Amino acid sequence: MRTFIAIELEKESKDVVYKAQSRLRKKLKGVKWVEYENFHITLKFLGETDEKKLEGVKRVLKEIGAQVKKFEISGGDFGAFPSPRRARVLFFGIDEGKTDILRLFEKLERKLGNLGFERDNKPYHPHVTVGRGKRRFFEVNDFLGLKAPFKQKVKSVTLFKSTLTPDGPIYTVIMRGELG
Repeated sequence: MRTFIAIELEKESKDVVYKAQSRLRKKLKGVKWVEYENFHITLKFLGETDEKKLEGVKRVLKEIGAQVKKFEISGGDFGAFPSPRRARVLFFGIDEGKTDILRLFEKLERKLGNLGFERDNKPYHPHVTVGRGKRRFFEVNDFLGLKAPFKQKVKSVTLFKSTLTPDGPIYTVIMRGELG
């Protein structure tokens, strides 16, 4: 099954992100917008994962949960990958808690590497994706001052199953690794 590990956003945080995303929706056409219920902060995309590896991932999440304390995060500025002049992925970054997320990411990379998952070859940048260019790049410099100023406590990391459908992905929680 197709899986990934993420930080879930609480309803109040999703509301703030959705409101900011709505401002972008009014101005940008040809974007595949992320649905409200799918807002999250990806920590690690695992891809196709068999049952044997899945059990190892669950153990890793429990171990990390016991080692990492809960922490606060806040949403930040609008941004785009690969750049605001040639945007393909539209997102809101993370301000407060970024260092904690990076530590969590590194722990996951190390422990999941021991299970045979490859390390990401790009630098990790914690964010909430809100849209993707379908077939072209966008110029989004005009939106760089936009913010999604949510605040929340990170209490767990979640292992999701991702089912791709013609209407978009459906994410199903497999397990939550509660933080200490």
